[in-house]
Amino acid sequence: MRRGRRDGNHKALSELFRQLGCSVVDMPDTGIPGWPDAVVGCIGVNHFCEYKSQETAYGRAGFNANQTAFNRDWRGEPVALVSTQDDVIALVAKWRESVRTR
Repeated sequence: MRRGRRDGNHKALSELFRQLGCSVVDMPDTGIPGWPDAVVGCIGVNHFCEYKSQETAYGRAGFNANQTAFNRDWRGEPVALVSTQDDVIALVAKWRESVRTR
């Protein structure tokens, strides 16, 4: 199995999701090109998240070609791009609000 690279903020972002009451499975070692970095469970729904570090040019560039292709071809919810703790907090709030408004 191919070991995936983790962005420098990967561990901190996953931990913050957990602190906010989400479950997280880190996925960079799947070996599937473009597969998101994490599956995050929040209030009964699974979400894909791609972590990017704003500390690197690679991270600031957004989705790479494999990730863009995965997003294009995936028939579920779009992959969320997460870079900062504020992104995590806002995303969890959005997910929770979407359940309240259904």
